[in-house]
Amino acid sequence: MVSVVALGLLVLLVDRRELAEALLTANYWYLAPAIALYFLGQWFRALRWQYLLAPITRVSAGRLYPVIIIGYMANNVLPARLGELVRAVYLSQREKEVSVPASIATLSVERLYDGLTLLAMGAVAAPILLAAGLFSEASLAYQSTAVILMVGVIGSFVVALLALTALATSRRAVDWLIAATAILPARFRSMAVEVAHGFVEGLATLNSPRKHAILFLGSLPVWLAEAGVYLIVAYSFNLDAWFGSFWLLAAAILLVTVTSNLVTAVPASIGGIGPFEVVAQQTLVALGIGAAAAAAYTVAVHLIALWLPVNIAGLALLFWHNLSLRRLTALPETGTESTSDAGAASIAGQPRAGQPRRGAAQDD
Repeated sequence: MVSVVALGLLVLLVDRRELAEALLTANYWYLAPAIALYFLGQWFRALRWQYLLAPITRVSAGRLYPVIIIGYMANNVLPARLGELVRAVYLSQREKEVSVPASIATLSVERLYDGLTLLAMGAVAAPILLAAGLFSEASLAYQSTAVILMVGVIGSFVVALLALTALATSRRAVDWLIAATAILPARFRSMAVEVAHGFVEGLATLNSPRKHAILFLGSLPVWLAEAGVYLIVAYSFNLDAWFGSFWLLAAAILLVTVTSNLVTAVPASIGGIGPFEVVAQQTLVALGIGAAAAAAYTVAVHLIALWLPVNIAGLALLFWHNLSLRRLTALPETGTESTSDAGAASIAGQPRAGQPRRGAAQDD
């Protein structure tokens, strides 16, 4: 429903003949390198995930790559960002040392650093565009709303970072989390304690400033590659003609990358379809680009460059590995015996049965 309403709003905001003309006259040859760059960006994401998992087990980026592709495909076709659950379950099936809760924890850290990296990119792009006067046509109300929303987003990510770091570094914070399970019925409490311990185990990379820095630096190529996809597709629609230099175009596209991805972090629609297009289009309009050209560009970059290729690749991998989304969205049954002892050993830094010691995987 959200997608239908948002796309309907987008159509109402533009001249449909101009939109059709922009889509028909675009140079779609640029999509080939853009799509290739997108899949390269997913390889950078696999390398970062490899680092996040290193305290738990050693796993190659090559084994993680198809898990990521299938997860992104699932995010595009399932509601409520269930692709994250698909990634966690599939990884746990492939790598027995990684529990589903620990996998979900690493994905939480990944998403947190995605947001922080996007905010950092926005902090670079926005001043450049402001100094160039490209926001002069945007109304004061529009600018004020953008500032208020940005402050709220920054605050949310900072609070999340502090909370996860506390769980990774403070035994007291872990004790509070475990104590919170006391509100659950007795038959669920043991399983909740195990899930909590597994989740904390997946936060091991947040226990030092050096690891935080490595995660941030490892996130930059992920998002610079995606911004490169946006930039290449911009040439398909001659958006460079609206700016006086390559650097202004690059800053504008960087800002569009930030706004469109931050809005889709909220699981309001399947695959972000609708909110992505409206926010990206309005960002470009605020920078002085024509409404129809901006709408055509956002539809192409999202649906053709980002959405369709990973869906095709993900479905192909499902077929190749004889998998189904139904199987990957079904959480495995969790045993309850000795869960508290196993989890406590994990938090204390002692490996559970069948698991390598953390130090054996990676020191930092």
